[in-house]
Amino acid sequence: MNFAALWIPRFALLALQRQESGLAGQPVAVVAGEGRKAVIVESSIEAEGTLGLAVPLATARCPGLQLREPNPAAEQEAQRLLVAAAFALSPRVESTARGCCTVDLQGADPAQTLAAMHRQVAELSDAGLPVRIGAGETPLLARFAAQRADPILIVEDRAAFLRELPLSLALPTPGQTEVLHGWGIKTLGGLTALAKGEIGRRLGPEGALLWDRAHGESPRVLRLMEPSRTFAADWAYDPPVEFIEPILFKLRRFAERVALELRSAGMVAATLALTLLLEDETEHYREFRLPEPGANVDSWLRVLQTHLDTLRLAERVAGVRLLALPARPVQRQDGLFETGLTDPHAFWENLARLSAVVGPHRVGTPVNLDTHAPDACVLERPFVTVSAPEPLPIHPEHGGLLRRFRPPWPIRVLCVEALPMALDGGVRGEIRARRGPFLLSGEWWKPGAWAVETWQVELAEGGLYQLSRDRAGWWLDGTLD
Repeated sequence: MNFAALWIPRFALLALQRQESGLAGQPVAVVAGEGRKAVIVESSIEAEGTLGLAVPLATARCPGLQLREPNPAAEQEAQRLLVAAAFALSPRVESTARGCCTVDLQGADPAQTLAAMHRQVAELSDAGLPVRIGAGETPLLARFAAQRADPILIVEDRAAFLRELPLSLALPTPGQTEVLHGWGIKTLGGLTALAKGEIGRRLGPEGALLWDRAHGESPRVLRLMEPSRTFAADWAYDPPVEFIEPILFKLRRFAERVALELRSAGMVAATLALTLLLEDETEHYREFRLPEPGANVDSWLRVLQTHLDTLRLAERVAGVRLLALPARPVQRQDGLFETGLTDPHAFWENLARLSAVVGPHRVGTPVNLDTHAPDACVLERPFVTVSAPEPLPIHPEHGGLLRRFRPPWPIRVLCVEALPMALDGGVRGEIRARRGPFLLSGEWWKPGAWAVETWQVELAEGGLYQLSRDRAGWWLDGTLD
């Protein structure tokens, strides 16, 4: 197979249904023409019997029929999704017509290409665009195969394939159709069974071109297009919306296309940028650094929905812009004794929800800073894998175990000659014995210099505690076992 064609039947109708949530499950038809000349050119399965009828007759035959005119913006978005799927098969892609792309597969591995075709059929079907893919020796033969595919058809024998196809696939003029039907020719095979020269002599140069099309033409140079370099989508609402459901519906549709463009380019998204254009011409902008870079639409939508669920705006939303900042996929090899996450997507989803509730700066894995300051640590992005536990020390540590209070408790301390004598606060009592002070200080050469005085005390009524004092006052660090 040298060429492949991706073809979406009822393209205008499916593009509309992807953009309007209210059309799901309804009989829908696309209308062409004006006034009394308006006819049904595409219709859903529920309204299939109305195809080709005038609008009044179609609505009489199918009560409740939803009539729509073609939507160029919806078709452009659907075409971009189809082109992105085509680039997943090969970097040489032509946007041939509305709902049709042609791909040059010369030099590609047949087994890998066939597997990629099945993946794109499933992906586009999930996105609301059931595609058919055909492959053959020439671009036109591949397109003929796509129109007969269910959902993939690879033409191995050109003559046998063309023999029974209807003559209308070659797009004859009404005059040519009348003449050929008079000769008893109604299939492509019947036409190509005649000599091309004889057809040209009787029907002229146009007849020779018709014979070429019926034969599947010869290979031609595709009008190649560049893949997308920016992974973004934007759309407007007229009238503006004030509920989250219309925003989430279109976010999913546009995210499907952006994610497919990323995957076709061998990229993933590291950051999502969401802009809500408000009715008063102001903007609400928010960036989401994805916990795990990827191109999974469900993961994106969970992050975006978590933010939108907690968002309260003073104005209605007039438009939305979604931008994915690309990055190369992270390639890493786990260690032999490391343990990975059982369900990474669920882990990152729960982490995103926690970040939305408590703030992104309060979620992460604590990592000690390179300092002697007590409890000096920062929260970093959680590790993807869990390292093997360190072996126990040969000589176990001695001494009491400090169970820290998080955060430490402020407390009042009665001192006599700089010695702590009693506690008053969350813990009360006279101090019977004490050890200290243990003095720590550091970074005296910086504005953030620190100094801590620590005591370990035993109360008269029982209980071992650790106290600390800094410039802010006394703190109860925790209890000692």
